[in-house]
Amino acid sequence: MAGRNSRHALRAAVLGVLALAAGPAYALGGGGELVIVANQEPQSMQAQVTYKEVNGVGLRNVIEQLTRLDPRTNEVKPMLATRWEQVEPRVWHFELRDGVTFHDGTPFDAEAAAVSINWLWNPENNYSVREMMGPQITAEAVDAATVAVITAEPDPLLPRRIYLGGVTSAKQILEDPASHDVHPIGTGPYVFEEWKQGQYWTATANPDWWGNTAEDPYGEIFFDRLRIVWRPEPIVRAAMVESGEAQVAMFLTKEECGRFDAKDGIKCIVKGSDTFLQFRLDYHGAAPLLADPRFRKAIFTSIDWEGIRLNLMGLGEALQGQMLPSVATGFHDGIRQYPYDPAGARAIVDELKAGGADIPSVHVSTRLGSTPRNGEMVEAMGAMLTSVGIPNTVAVEEPGVFNPRAVSKPTPERAYAWLHVQANPLMDYGATFGAHFSCGGIVSVFCDPDFDARVAEAASMTGKERHEALRALVKEGHDRYVVAPVGLLQRAYGVPEGFAWEFGPDHRIVAVNMRMN
Repeated sequence: MAGRNSRHALRAAVLGVLALAAGPAYALGGGGELVIVANQEPQSMQAQVTYKEVNGVGLRNVIEQLTRLDPRTNEVKPMLATRWEQVEPRVWHFELRDGVTFHDGTPFDAEAAAVSINWLWNPENNYSVREMMGPQITAEAVDAATVAVITAEPDPLLPRRIYLGGVTSAKQILEDPASHDVHPIGTGPYVFEEWKQGQYWTATANPDWWGNTAEDPYGEIFFDRLRIVWRPEPIVRAAMVESGEAQVAMFLTKEECGRFDAKDGIKCIVKGSDTFLQFRLDYHGAAPLLADPRFRKAIFTSIDWEGIRLNLMGLGEALQGQMLPSVATGFHDGIRQYPYDPAGARAIVDELKAGGADIPSVHVSTRLGSTPRNGEMVEAMGAMLTSVGIPNTVAVEEPGVFNPRAVSKPTPERAYAWLHVQANPLMDYGATFGAHFSCGGIVSVFCDPDFDARVAEAASMTGKERHEALRALVKEGHDRYVVAPVGLLQRAYGVPEGFAWEFGPDHRIVAVNMRMN
C-alpha cells in the first residue's frame, strides 16, 4: 500500500508541474502541433535509424523508403517506388515515383536513390541496420526512373527488407555527410526543423509532399507541426497526456493503461507488435566458461521466464522457446520455453565448481526506457542467478553506456548479458539469424562458421524448402542456449479520447496516419 501511495503522490506532483509548464493547450481537430512523448532520445538522425522505431522515434515522418508495409495486412506496398520486379536471381528493378523532391530541393531520381542505398548498406559505414540485411546490398541507376538493387546472393525478401532503409538526400551524403548524423533530409510529409539535444526535435508540415496530390498516398497531413520529446519514466509520459501537454505517450505499463481506461477524456491503445524481448548472454570469445553448454544451461534454467513475463513484463505474449511467433517462416512447433529448474541449475554450478571451474560474475544490463519495468526484470534475474550460486551484477544503463557494449564483440574478460528489445518486421528467421546468430552480425556474440553457411543456404531458398531449413536451425539454436526469448511485446499508448491512429505490428509513429476527431 505504501508503494501505491508513493506512486500516486509522484503522479500528482508530476501533473502539477506539467500544468504550470504546459501553458495553453494546442487546438486539436484542425491541425496544430502534434506532441509525441517517447521513451528515449534518438541515437542519431541518420536515415538508417528509421529501421528501428525505438531508436529514432518519428523519423519516418521526414525520411521515407522505397516500400512500406500496409498497417492492416502487413503486405509490402509502394512508397517512393511504385512497382518492382525481380529481373534476375540477384537483381531487382524498382520503378520510382515521378516528381518527388527532397526537402533541400534536389530531385529524387534513380541516381539519388542509388547513392542513398549504397551509403546506407555500405560495410565500411557499418550502420546497425545491417543486422537486418541478409546478402550484401548495392544499387545502380538503370535510367532516370529505375534503380537496380543487387544482392550478393538471391534474396527473396528484398522488397520487404528494403522497407527498413531510409532514403536521404544524395546531395547531403556527397557534399556534407557529417550533417547526415544530426539533420535529416528526406522526402516525407514533414520537414525537419530542429534537434535540441536532451530536450526535443521538431518538424513542420511539407506543403510540397508528393502525397498531397498522389492518387495512392499512405496518409493525409492533419497536424501542422510535429514535436518529439522524451521522458524515460512511463509515469511521466502518461502524465503529459493527462495534462494535455502531449497527445501520444509511448509504451505505458499495464497498470497505467488500466488507469487511463477508467478515466474520462483519455484512453489506452494496446496492440501486438513485431518486437520481442530477449535475454542474450555472451558466447564465443567471452569468459571461457560461457562457451560451455552446461554453464549456459544453468543460467537459462535458473531464471523463471514465464514468471517474469506474466508478473513484470505485463503486456506481452508467450513465445514458444524461440524469438518469433508461429506466423514466422522457420517457426518450430516442437520446442518450448526453457524450463525454470533452479535445483538443476544449482547442481550444474556445484559440479562445475567441483571440477575446478572458476564461475565468472555475469553483468546483466538493460537500456533505460527501452521497455516498461525492464529494471525490475533484471533485478529479478540477478536474484535468481544468485540463488543458484552464479555471481552477478545488474544495471539499468543510459544508451551511451549500453549501446557501445551491445554492438562490441566479447573479450575473455567479459561475461555480459543483456535484456533488450529487438524487432523483426520481416517475420522470417533468416533475418533473426543474420542479426543474432552470425559471426558478422552487428549485435551477435555467437560465431559458428558452419552455422553461418547453413543460414546462408537457407536464406537463398523460398517456400516450404526455406521454412524447413530455417526450422532446423531454430531447433539447433535453442539446444545451444544462444538466446532466451522472454515474450513478444504488446505496446501501449496513452492518447486523448477522439484520437484516431492507424498502425500495424511495426508500430511506426507516422503523423499522417493520425488525426483528432
